[in-house]
Amino acid sequence: MIEIDKLAVVHKDAVIGEHCKIGPFCTVAANTKIGANTTLRSHVVVEPYTTLGEHCDVFPFVTLGMQSQDQKYIPDTVTYTVIGSRSVIREFASVHSGTEEYSTTSLGEDCALLAHSHIGHNCTLGNNVTISHGAVLAGHVIVGDHANIGGLSAIHQFCHVGKAAMIAGMARAIQDVLPFTIAEGFPARMRVINKVGMERAGYSNNEISDVRKAFRILFMREKRLEDAVNEVKETFPESENIQLMIDGITSSQRGLARPESATFEINVADD
Repeated sequence: MIEIDKLAVVHKDAVIGEHCKIGPFCTVAANTKIGANTTLRSHVVVEPYTTLGEHCDVFPFVTLGMQSQDQKYIPDTVTYTVIGSRSVIREFASVHSGTEEYSTTSLGEDCALLAHSHIGHNCTLGNNVTISHGAVLAGHVIVGDHANIGGLSAIHQFCHVGKAAMIAGMARAIQDVLPFTIAEGFPARMRVINKVGMERAGYSNNEISDVRKAFRILFMREKRLEDAVNEVKETFPESENIQLMIDGITSSQRGLARPESATFEINVADD
């Protein structure tokens, strides 16, 4: 059974899954798909070419799939927005669609977008990502699984935030943040390994220890980064987690949010 409030407006071509609840003053456009058991509480706007997964919970005054704010957007261009299952989207959050024709903004499964957060055009978020209150992502940002973006922080366009990384509250990230690290500051710089975040994501003590050692080799020994990367490869030849960090370094286009000298003192115990 589908429950649609009499004050909601749902286009006849929208595909609504079983056991969905659409509350008062919601607007669901054509060419949209809402998965089974998803709830739109009230005043939610779902724009065309938006797909929302199953078991999602969308709070009042959320906008999903809204036209890109990119000045290069051409009116009437078809672009997509995809949001994975079991995601929770809180009050006044917004997710914008892509800019270029047929491009997509996508969120994985089990994501949490807290109140007033914003996901810009063409962003790609993995699974289990948390975007805290008032945090904003500019266009083309990529965020890995289990990442945590702190409240009131801002991520520059085209930045990459790695798997299980954390951006501290009120940080300004203008360069890439490697997997498993915490970045803070203005501009944000990597400071330490995200030990708590890795534990919550199910990483073992040995895996966390290896990542911490690799972080020290990469940034705490005043080596040329190329030499440090080679040492890390030799030290951890079979570690998938370390390989993710190396991939983040070698593929970076915006450069890395490298630690500053004050970071050295808080990592002394990691040898």
